[in-house]
Amino acid sequence: MSEPINLTDKQILRQVKKLKEIIFDDYVEHNDGTYEGELNDSILEIMDGLHQAKEELNEHDFLKMIRKGVRELIAYLDGKVDSINDDVIHFFAFDFITQTLNFMYGKKYEAKKDDYDFMFN
Repeated sequence: MSEPINLTDKQILRQVKKLKEIIFDDYVEHNDGTYEGELNDSILEIMDGLHQAKEELNEHDFLKMIRKGVRELIAYLDGKVDSINDDVIHFFAFDFITQTLNFMYGKKYEAKKDDYDFMFN
């Protein structure tokens, strides 16, 4: 089992804010906890590189997209910062990529065509 991040909540929030300032141009944080900004060109390139032309993605392909995106975002962030905890970078990258891909791709579950359905023989 891995060790917990040895930082205070304030330190983690400060480091996450730095990461947001790196990936967003014109980053603004609001009093209600929301934020806004435009993704910078490097982040847009990472996200464009994850786009699949397929109409349907299976779970395996979706997980491969997440893995690739997280790795690329971590590599990008590692090159931009030296004072941010590695675990914070990894958690941030995973959270950002999964939320973005979930927004980009809708999910629906369908039975495989060759699955037997006892209700309909």
